[in-house]
Amino acid sequence: MPRCGLKKTPAGGPKWKSGLPAGYRKHPSQTAREEDSSKETARTPSEKTKSPKTEERHSEGNSEKTYGPVGEKYLSGGAEDESKTVVKETPDAETENDKIRDSQNPKDEETDSGDRRRGSSRSSSARSQRNTNTASMCKPNKQAIRRSAEQCLRISLQKAMSNVVRISQEDRSDTSKIYNPIIDSIAEEIKKTAKNEGESDIFQFQRLNSGSYFERLKVDTTDEYDIMFCIYGKVVEDLELAEMEPSLGMVAVKLPENNKSSLRNYVTPDGFLSPQKLLNRFRGLVEEAVSTLKRAEADSPFKGLGIELEEQKDGCPAVTLMVSKEEIQISIDLVLALELPKPWPQCTKGWKDGVKHWLTQPEIRAVKRTALHTVAKSAPDDPAGVLWRLSFSQTEKDLFTGHILNPTDNGNHATTCRKDCLRCMKYIKLQSMLLEVIGPDCGFASYHLKTALLHAIANRPDGWQKENLVTCLVYVIDELVSFIDERHLPHFFIPGYNLFNPAVFKGQEHLDIVKEQYLRVRRQLIQGRLPQTLNVPSRRSSTRGTKQNSQTT
Repeated sequence: MPRCGLKKTPAGGPKWKSGLPAGYRKHPSQTAREEDSSKETARTPSEKTKSPKTEERHSEGNSEKTYGPVGEKYLSGGAEDESKTVVKETPDAETENDKIRDSQNPKDEETDSGDRRRGSSRSSSARSQRNTNTASMCKPNKQAIRRSAEQCLRISLQKAMSNVVRISQEDRSDTSKIYNPIIDSIAEEIKKTAKNEGESDIFQFQRLNSGSYFERLKVDTTDEYDIMFCIYGKVVEDLELAEMEPSLGMVAVKLPENNKSSLRNYVTPDGFLSPQKLLNRFRGLVEEAVSTLKRAEADSPFKGLGIELEEQKDGCPAVTLMVSKEEIQISIDLVLALELPKPWPQCTKGWKDGVKHWLTQPEIRAVKRTALHTVAKSAPDDPAGVLWRLSFSQTEKDLFTGHILNPTDNGNHATTCRKDCLRCMKYIKLQSMLLEVIGPDCGFASYHLKTALLHAIANRPDGWQKENLVTCLVYVIDELVSFIDERHLPHFFIPGYNLFNPAVFKGQEHLDIVKEQYLRVRRQLIQGRLPQTLNVPSRRSSTRGTKQNSQTT
């Protein structure tokens, strides 16, 4: 039997411009669209006149499948080779009368052809309707345009933040080869001196790294390192806290009568540890260690380095070393700290209520297991000289480097935009200082920005995905502006401590200027423009050695 589905009809036959004659078989390679069209076409006369035996044979054998009409044009040309003609499917059981009746009743064929043409017309109408729907779907709408614009802005902002500070592993290795030997050598010299003078029980320091460098939050190329020299162990296990000024984040540390450690050399007549006495002693030990190391032989880590101690600033808990080597300048802040016994003081009790929508109970317990410290930062009004500042630096470091605030994927890439939001906020502040819009002595510090971010996350824990960077940054700016307007920024871990309290914050007159800088950035973000303040070039000039104002807490 010749192949079916060819485009040419028998010689001398009619020219079919749409579909095939009734009873012709369609080749299985036709498209689904044509199958849909066949459903709308009436049964052909030959199908109506099939004998019961034919129907039975088709149902039992199921060896052949009858397909509907083809929706494409088939043309015939003159005389054709009989081997290439399209053969009509005539069942063996079909009677001669059926054939004669079919040939004598052309109306059936005309009707059938008309039905096929109408089916083809309906199919064309359906295709036209689909094309119309597709065209309407492709029309731009305001929401899609807005999403596209926000996506472009987010990509630009992420690129800008990637250009802020990405300290390479090589640079980290180079600088660590400088500051690590210096810090370790100073600690060893202090231990030797303290042992010789009978105070080895309190000056066996635990070294703790803190600050934006170790939290991976730096936004400038200044090499600044904050190192805590922490007094820990049995000598501090029985210390008693007196929360004299919880509204200022200050506590007094009392030494029990049965504590016979060398700490007793630094108590006031009332039995409280004096932060200023201990800080003066610590500074003296650091100065002596630096002097000894400078006189050391060729194997000293100070060889080829310029090391100077900065003058002690009032109220500053750190001893600052300025280290220089060729074009590199490094600032090292050595901070004396006391590890406090658990549990946390009563003034921190309310912070759990503020994070109940963010942290789970196991995460809250994990945070509270972090050691709490005090640093020798004097209070604004402390005639007795007994108040110490509570420090949550290690807790904050664990938050910003751990999975609670900064979850990561399998490739160790952050899955949220929280740290990028803080980098943006810090970079706006840095640019405002470089442009001298606000001065370094305005009192507004990076710690205020970090606290505002933590409150923003606690208030709205969800929605911080990387693709929401622009929206989240606008939200954090709104939170900061609200705190500035109210002149009330609660400490994240001490709800009753207002960081904008005039007693501890001396830059009240600068807050409105700071607010305007962030509002300007917000307006540009809302307009879909990358703020010039955040338009960071891909290669920034080095600002090594330019020490920015910061707040240690």
